[in-house]
Amino acid sequence: MGIRTYRRQGWAFTFRMWVAGCFLVAFVTCAAEVRGDGADSADKQKIDPDLGLIARVAANMLVNQEYALHPLDDDLSEKLFNEYIDTLDPGKFYLTKEDVAEFAKEKGELDDQLKRGDIDFAFKVYDRLLKRLRDYRDFAKKELKKGFDFTKDESFSIDRKKAERPTNADLKELWRKKLKNDLLTLKLAEKAMKLDATKKGGKASAGASKGEKFAKLWSKPPAERILKRINTLVDSLEKKRPIDRLEFYLASLGQVLDPHSGYMAPSSSEDFDINMKLSLTGIGAVLSTDDNGYTKIVSIIPGGPADRDGRLEKEDRIVAVGQNGGDPVDIVDMPLTNVVHLIRGVRGTRVDLYVVKGFQGAHGVPKVISIVRDKVVLKDQEAKGTIKVLDDHGTKRKVGIINVPSFYIDFQGAASGKPDYTSVTRDVKKILEKFQKEQVDGVVVDMRSNGGGSLSEAVKLTGLFIDSGPVVQVRNAYSRTPQVECDTDDTTFYSGPLVVLISRFSASAAEIFAAAIQDYGRGVVVGDVHTHGKGTVQTIYDLKNVLSHFGLKMDPGQLRITIAKFYRINGDSTQRKGVSPDIVLPDITDALNDLGESSLKTALPWDAIDATDYLAFDELKSYMPTLKEKSQKRVDGNQKFVELKSLIKHLKEINTRKELPLNEKTRWALMMSDKKAIEKQDKILERTTSSKTQEVKDDDIILGEALNIMLDLIDLENSAKKGKAGGAKEGKPAA
Repeated sequence: MGIRTYRRQGWAFTFRMWVAGCFLVAFVTCAAEVRGDGADSADKQKIDPDLGLIARVAANMLVNQEYALHPLDDDLSEKLFNEYIDTLDPGKFYLTKEDVAEFAKEKGELDDQLKRGDIDFAFKVYDRLLKRLRDYRDFAKKELKKGFDFTKDESFSIDRKKAERPTNADLKELWRKKLKNDLLTLKLAEKAMKLDATKKGGKASAGASKGEKFAKLWSKPPAERILKRINTLVDSLEKKRPIDRLEFYLASLGQVLDPHSGYMAPSSSEDFDINMKLSLTGIGAVLSTDDNGYTKIVSIIPGGPADRDGRLEKEDRIVAVGQNGGDPVDIVDMPLTNVVHLIRGVRGTRVDLYVVKGFQGAHGVPKVISIVRDKVVLKDQEAKGTIKVLDDHGTKRKVGIINVPSFYIDFQGAASGKPDYTSVTRDVKKILEKFQKEQVDGVVVDMRSNGGGSLSEAVKLTGLFIDSGPVVQVRNAYSRTPQVECDTDDTTFYSGPLVVLISRFSASAAEIFAAAIQDYGRGVVVGDVHTHGKGTVQTIYDLKNVLSHFGLKMDPGQLRITIAKFYRINGDSTQRKGVSPDIVLPDITDALNDLGESSLKTALPWDAIDATDYLAFDELKSYMPTLKEKSQKRVDGNQKFVELKSLIKHLKEINTRKELPLNEKTRWALMMSDKKAIEKQDKILERTTSSKTQEVKDDDIILGEALNIMLDLIDLENSAKKGKAGGAKEGKPAA
C-alpha cells in the first residue's frame, strides 16, 4: 500500500564494470522546483541542476546499454508514465483518475524532458502523492475515532492490480473500506493468536507464556497501530532527499525496460554493495515490499544466519520487528529502507521477526522467529555431501546426496593465484572423491534452494559430469552472435547415475547447470514444474566515474543494467520458462502466485537461437518412459503426496481470492477455516521443504521420491549393461 520498492529479484550474475573517462553530455538545466510540502505548497525549492544531469545521463545509458536497446521515444515515454504512477501508488489507493488525467498532458513528453535533463514531472507527481497521503492520514484519524459497524455485509477488494483508480468522489469510500479492513485484520489476528496461545501445550502456563510473548505485538490498540503505520509512511516519504525521490522515477524507467534494470541512489547503492560483498551484519536475507505494503522475503543468502536457522523461507512476510525480546515495531506499510535498518544491528544481538508464512494468504497468524545477527560465513554456504543406504528390493544401494546452495567462488583468491581458493566445483569434486571411495551407486545433486552465482563455476561444475564441450551460450545486446562457454577438461570425474533436483527457487547458474545436464542426457532432472526462469545478465555502472569531470556536489549513484541473455546449448533461452524437469513432482510452490521471472510484467521474452554442436547421450531417452511411469504410480499411491495435493488446492483458493468480507462474523469463520486447513497440513510442509541447513531429512518426501527415481535409474542402467558387451555409452551429435 506504500511505494513499490525494486529489490524484488536477486541478480545472480553481476559483474562490476567501472566506466572510465568522460561521458560527453551537452548539459541543459531547466527551471524545475522541488516542492517540500505538497504540490500546492508555497514552500518550493529549486531542483539542484546536478539532479537533471544525473537523470539525463542515466536515461541515456539505460536505453543505450540495456539488452533490448529500446529507443527513448514516445512509446517509452508513455510506458514510463504508467510505470511511475504505479510505482508510487501500486495499490491504487491515493492517486485518482483526475490526478492521472492532469499529469497525462505530459505522457508523451517525458522522453524529450529526460533528454533535456528536465525532471519536474517526477517531483510534481511525488508531491501529489504526499498530499493525498496527508489527506488520508487526516481522514483516518476521524474515521478510526468514529469506529466501524462490523455487522454490515460488505467486502473489500484485496487484489487491486487490475482495478481502476478511484475518482475524487469515490476516494473517501475506498479509504473507509481500507481502514475497516486493516482494523478487522488486526482485530481478528489478535483474537486468533490469543486462541492459539491458550490451546498450545494444553496447559495454562504454556498458554500464558505464549500469550505473553505475543502480547508485545498487541500492546497497542489496532486503531493506534494503524495510525502509526500511516504516520511512519508519510514521515519517511517527506524526509526523503531529492535524489532519493528521483530514484523512484529513474528506477521506473529501468523497470519499463526489464525487471532487473534500474537506477540506485547512493543509499540503495550502499545496500547493494553490502549484499554483494556479503558483509551485511543482519539475518542474511534479501527483502522487498509487495503491493499491499508487506515486507517479503525474496531470497535467503546461503551461509547467513537465516539460512543456518532454517525457519525463514522465501515468500514469507514480516509484519513486525523486535529487538532482543523488546516491544516489536509494526512494519506494514513501512518503507523498505526503514525495515532494513531495524533488522540490521550489532553482531551477536537478537532480532525478533513476526512472520506470516507466504502460503497462508490474508489470514495467516504471525509466528515469532528469533535470529541472532551475524555475517554470512562462506564456510556455512559450502556444498555438503551425505550418503544414504537404501533398500532396493533386497539389495543395499549407496546413494550420495550433494546439497549445492549456490555457485560460490573466492574471486580474490582465484585472481591472486591462491592455490587453495574456495569454489563450489572444488568442494563438489572433494565430495565426489569421498563418494567414489565409498563406492556409491548413484548421486543426487540438490539445487532446490540454489539462487545462482558464478557463471564460470556453473560451467566448471557441469564439467565434472561430462567429458568436455559447450555448457551455455551468452548473447549480448550489440553482438547477436553468442559466445559459447565450454568445459575444456577432457575427463569425466563422475560418470555414474545422476539425478538433479530443482525447484522454482533454482535460478540463473543453477538453471544453466540443470539445463546442460538435461541437454547432454547426462542425468534425470526432477522437481517443480519449472525453475525460476531468470536467464539474463546484469552489470553495474558507477555514475561517479561516468560523471567525474562535471564537478558534481553529490554522489550520483549507480545503474544496474541487463546486458545479456543466457541460452541453453540446444538453443532455448532459460528466460521466463526456466528449465522444465524430466519428471515433475508436486510441491507447495504450486500454490504460490507471482513466483518466478514470468510473473514480472516487463520480463524479457523467451526466445531461441541456433543450437551449438554437442554430443548427447542416448540411454536416458529410452529409460524416461519407465522412470516417469514408476514415479507417477508411487506419487499417486503415497498418502503424503495425496495430502500435499489437497493442501496445494486449498492454498491456491486462499491465494487467488480477490475480495474479503468486512462482516466480522463471516470473516472470522473464513479465517478459522483457513487456519484449520493450514494447521492440519503443517507437517506436510516440513516434508516438502528443501533443507536450508543442508541436513538430509528422512521426512523430505520430495527428496525421498528423487531417491526412488535414482534406484529405478540404477536398475535400468545395470540391466542395460548386462545386455550389451562393454556397456560403453556412445555419444552422437544432437539434432
